[in-house]
Amino acid sequence: MNPKVMIIYSRDIKTISKWMSACSKAKIEYTVNDIFDRDWLRKITESNPNVLLLRPPGAIEQEKNLYDEKIYILSKILGYFTFPSYEECIIYENKKMLSYYLEANKIPHPKSWMINHHKDSMEFVRNVKYPIVFKSSIGASGSGVVIAKNCSEAKQYINRAFSNKGIPVRIGPNRVTGSPLSWLKKAVKSPRYCKQRLSEYRERSKNRSKNYVIIQEYIPHDFEWRVAKIGKSYFAHKKIKIKDKCSGTKGIDYVTPPEELLNFVKDISEKNNILSAAFDLFEYQGSYLVNEIQAIFGHVQDHICEFNGKPGRYLYKDNQWIFEEGNFNTNESYDLRLEVAIDLYKEVNPN
Repeated sequence: MNPKVMIIYSRDIKTISKWMSACSKAKIEYTVNDIFDRDWLRKITESNPNVLLLRPPGAIEQEKNLYDEKIYILSKILGYFTFPSYEECIIYENKKMLSYYLEANKIPHPKSWMINHHKDSMEFVRNVKYPIVFKSSIGASGSGVVIAKNCSEAKQYINRAFSNKGIPVRIGPNRVTGSPLSWLKKAVKSPRYCKQRLSEYRERSKNRSKNYVIIQEYIPHDFEWRVAKIGKSYFAHKKIKIKDKCSGTKGIDYVTPPEELLNFVKDISEKNNILSAAFDLFEYQGSYLVNEIQAIFGHVQDHICEFNGKPGRYLYKDNQWIFEEGNFNTNESYDLRLEVAIDLYKEVNPN
């Protein structure tokens, strides 16, 4: 018998459309709940679902923080089973928290510093090796990432971060992967969609991060590894750098990942109980460094892993990695996520 499922969203029900589609295809009944609704907690406790499927927001920092606080109550105080887990959610699109998480768990990563004072920030950049990377706490697909090539550029960024303007982030479509013509076509085809997007961009522009900077050492690279783990399934490919970034470029090279890479991600996941996430990693001086961990990740491709031109996934069986051919990334991998979530719940609650 399938567990009772509730899908949690924040304001915009469209953000959970893929969760709803996955449940419908699997013939699993579900309800939905806007966690920003006035009666959100009462509705959940009265319905008392077995599984909460989450889609945390990732564009506005204040909204993200409010969502995380409520998931803490549901997961840690009331004991609801959530997928992704609370720990996976809190580091999603929160680069401050991710930097603490990587450091505390001794996960190899580029050196990072989170500085809360203007004076300390200015002193730091006078004595650091360039280039350096500035990151906003929130911002997917490379948004909010600025590479400072010298001290003058770094000071300019810091002055803005500690002013009323706040940290600069991308407001508008991704200029790396899109084009003005494609944006115009979308606007003409769907004025309602265009109006909604413009409203979102205005909201983002009003909610910029202020009064801190996140600084990361620059790791020379031509690509990043993307390794996605969903339950026992692993998927890997290279993200190709366009201009000076890999994130958000959608450039993919389906090469066979080294076993050492899969072992590295498997080891981190098992030690830290990460059940479903995408890891972005640098390959540097004979080792791997974790750049990002994202509980929610999308993909425009039908699949995210290949071997000899065939889509599939990697599984660890009998102390070795095997490639299993098949299409495991349907519905932007939400079908597999749902399968894993239900199986995990039944393992914990066999009766």
